[in-house]
Amino acid sequence: MSLENAPVKRPFDEDISRKTKKQLLEAVENQHVSYLTPEDEGYSQLVASKYSNFVLQQSQEFPERLQEKLAWAFNTLQAEGFFHRDWVRVKGRSFPTYVSRLLIGDPGVTYKYLGLRLFPLPWTFPGRSPQNDIEEACSIIGELNAHFKEMSRKFITEKRVTDVRTGVCTSSNDEGTLVNGNQEPIETKDVTEPDASTGAETKEAENKCAIKSRDHVELESDPSKAAAESKESNSSSTSSKDASGSDTSTNSRVAHAACNLPSVNPPDTDDRPPLSLEEGTDFNVALLNYMDPSDHTLRLKEEPYYGMGELAVSWHMDTGLEKGSTVAVYSHTETEDCERDDCNKWCVGVKVQWDVDTPALAVPLNTGDAYYMLSDLNDTHQHCVVVGSHPRYSSTHRVAECSTGTLSYIQGRCRQALENLEMGGDDVGPSLKSTSIDVISFTEDIHIELEFEWLRQFWMQGNTRANERDFWRQHMEGLEGMWKQMELMTKLAIGAAMEGSSRDHHVLCESLIDYLSRRNRLRQEHVNRFGGKALVTMPSDEMPSYRPSWQATDANHPLPFDLDDIIHRLICHIDADYT
Repeated sequence: MSLENAPVKRPFDEDISRKTKKQLLEAVENQHVSYLTPEDEGYSQLVASKYSNFVLQQSQEFPERLQEKLAWAFNTLQAEGFFHRDWVRVKGRSFPTYVSRLLIGDPGVTYKYLGLRLFPLPWTFPGRSPQNDIEEACSIIGELNAHFKEMSRKFITEKRVTDVRTGVCTSSNDEGTLVNGNQEPIETKDVTEPDASTGAETKEAENKCAIKSRDHVELESDPSKAAAESKESNSSSTSSKDASGSDTSTNSRVAHAACNLPSVNPPDTDDRPPLSLEEGTDFNVALLNYMDPSDHTLRLKEEPYYGMGELAVSWHMDTGLEKGSTVAVYSHTETEDCERDDCNKWCVGVKVQWDVDTPALAVPLNTGDAYYMLSDLNDTHQHCVVVGSHPRYSSTHRVAECSTGTLSYIQGRCRQALENLEMGGDDVGPSLKSTSIDVISFTEDIHIELEFEWLRQFWMQGNTRANERDFWRQHMEGLEGMWKQMELMTKLAIGAAMEGSSRDHHVLCESLIDYLSRRNRLRQEHVNRFGGKALVTMPSDEMPSYRPSWQATDANHPLPFDLDDIIHRLICHIDADYT
């Protein structure tokens, strides 16, 4: 199964979710649900009992100088056209988000949500200072990130100390369970935040994710070297072959790699130990949002359960994050004048997931306010954003789960796959070192992952975004060269499968039929990802680029785009041997 179609794990079973949603809707009809604001009696008690991991940091508590810099950064990024509406996948269909977005984060890290992989602008610049307004704006978001790390750790530490003193233990499944009075105190320690202005090497940034991955390969400093190095190592390597002509040393080495590298499916995060304080607040990306409520092209929907108002973002739990990690959000509106009767403030709504009895929260946000969903709150609660009267920016800082989502990860996977390619010399054409089913399956899995999780994800977001991300564009071009070599490897595997009629040849044919069919289906899904209406309404500079793409008559490409004819030939080859 490819990552594109991998199921998303949710805290509750689908049947339970449907049942509890039905109960909630019935309670709405009977007017049995409610929400509280900070002005309502009982609000503080409700927060303490059911939302103790939700913290509001008001603007007067936020560094004034940082607020001024953030206002400049948001407006600069907006003026330069860096905010775009994302096209996400929901129930098999593509939709644009109501808000325009921009991802900023650690160099080489990506973030995926709702079928879309985002490639961030960097907020650190190793060995140099920011060289233009865009880089300066991104570095200011990096300063905010450092502040959020410091404050998140402070709030969590203070809460742990308070819980110990009051005899209450907070866990991932319970907001307030009484514990034995003999419980050992929670150990706390001072946290010193590194200076964000110094930046960090890309390799160091990606090492944060490498802790959670079983394999980490150093990032290539020059993207053009990746494919060349693999070619050189393949052409210069020597190996011993068994009587059948198979390369036993390479077979063993590549098969060993197949057992030790992460699979194309995300690792099961449920088996990981709980995050430490530092890991759970080590934000590696910030998803910036912008929305102007006066934009009449937006067809906003009313909040369905509590009557809170129109929604910019509906009820949800942030996905693609480390389980148990904190989310921190900064809010900035373009005016502070919201005292008129016809003026509404933006609000964040928070509720216990599908809980009929517990009132929700509706917390108004002034410009400069920040709120924190500490520890596991995002895993057990849902939140929404209610539209106000004025344009608003927000910066949402997250700990993205990136064990299979870094540039160094996919580069390492590609180099492992290309170990099985012998480029040959002047008199000898390219060949595969091993045609064992395990090795071919291993390399074809990487081939599919590279094409659909990286190359097509990057280019389908349009040339404008690609040009804004020169760092990523260069590396994607390097990865595309490696992908073309994998196309050659598939062609060589097809030739090897059809040159004999033994059982091993049939098994290889059947395996290749499966991989080629999957690749055909995913390519068609990619072409059909945006329907006719979507393409009509999409700005011309954001139109998807269907890359890699080539003509059937292109003699320089190892395989055609449409693989139906090759699949048919493989099927006929098997049938011919049985008749």
